[in-house]
Parts: sequence; structure tokens; C-alpha cells
Amino acid sequence: MTDGPAVWTDGYRVRAYEVGADGRATLPAVCNWLQETAGNHATALGWAVDTLQAQGRTWVLSRLHLRLAELPRWRDEVRVTTWPAGVHRVFALREFRIEDGGGRELGIATTGWLLLDLATHRPLRSLADVEAIARNAPGRVLDDPFDRLPETESPDSETAVEVRFADLDMNHHANNVSVIAWALEALPEDVALGATFGALEIEFRAETHHGDTIGVRAQREPAAPATFRHTLVRAGDGREIARARSVWTPGRS
Repeated sequence: MTDGPAVWTDGYRVRAYEVGADGRATLPAVCNWLQETAGNHATALGWAVDTLQAQGRTWVLSRLHLRLAELPRWRDEVRVTTWPAGVHRVFALREFRIEDGGGRELGIATTGWLLLDLATHRPLRSLADVEAIARNAPGRVLDDPFDRLPETESPDSETAVEVRFADLDMNHHANNVSVIAWALEALPEDVALGATFGALEIEFRAETHHGDTIGVRAQREPAAPATFRHTLVRAGDGREIARARSVWTPGRS
């Protein structure tokens, strides 16, 4: 399964439906580009989700750490380059570099993926193919050990969302990008509409399905008021489905 290219690049043009009120790409749009590029590379390597599902396995994104220097504007050309970077604990590592049409770096990301057994829902540790292809690829762009993120202990704001049919992915649970979008819903308006995004770390902890109600909480870091903790909890059973931390700069760039 390692006959494909070690490094993969896809190009995107920022569409009107991918920008926010400031005319720049939204964070969910950027995360969709990462996911699409990863999926295209996985297909070229023989690791596509539909291929693995026929074998009783699937990929699940567990961790994401994204840093952006700048969000592209409407109609800008963007290139996303990705490659496997080996294995850390049970995570198959995949890195990303985001550039504008002229090759200027806009951002970087590292991700940790789990290869799950569909029957048991437990991670598989047989990731030799990932290690093999990583030997011919660049290393990590962010050396994140993927330690547990802090929880939201005293939320400053809270809201609720309901999982829609449109949120579901091919594994029949809410797509990771939908979860990221929900996390942003609890931000104060002055941040959501008046600040510049800098970084996101998110830990996906449980699946959620159509009709579930998700409580979304946000809390400013006491020593870093431009940094927020996010916790997403399923209302039905109190299960925490995701934990995140986001960093913002006051004012729009």
C-alpha cells in the first residue's frame, strides 16, 4: 500500500461560500481543505476510507494542531501539501503546509489519526505502511506530543447545537469539521467577528450521531485572555466528545 507518492499537493480557489463576514476563508473551510487533501493522498496510497471499510477498518482523525499566519481571501489560490510523518504512540501522523498561489506560507498543521477496527472500535497498532512511506517524506512541521488538553472548568459562555443529517460523514457520525465549527459557536461576538484566528488544537474524544444535542462551552485562559478553552459535551449522557484550545489576536487583519 506504499506505491504512491510520499508527498501530495492539492490546489484550491477560495469560493464565496467558504468566506466569512470579513471576506476571508473561515476556519472550517481551511479544515475541509486539509481533510480533502489528506483523503486524496490516502486514496493514492491505497488507504482510502472506502477501501479500508471493505476490510473492516477505517481512519478516524483524533488530534489536530493548526497554526495560521494568515487566512486567504475570497478568490485567492491556495495550495495544501501533506505527507505522513510516521507513528507516535497509536497515532499515524500526517503533516500539512498551506501556501498561497505564489508559494508564501500561510499556515502549518499536524494531525494524529487512528486506524480503527470497525467491529471493536479499537485502534489497530499495525501501522508499518505509515512508517515506511514516512521514510521518504519530510518530518513533522509541529512537534506536538498530543498531550491531553485542559478542560473548561468555569465556562464564560455556553450554547447548544443539534447534530444534523448534513453533519454526518461516511462513518455515520458527525464530521470533524462540524465539531470544529460548533466549538466556535460559544466564542464571544467580539472574538468571533472582531478578532484574527491564530491557532487551534483539538482532541476528538467520542462519536456523536444525528439528533444528539451538544453543549458547547468556552472559557478564556486566565493568564492569556486571547486564548480560549472549549469543551463539547453530549447532553444525553454527559459524554465529552471534544476538547479544544484556540488562540486569537484582537482586531481583524
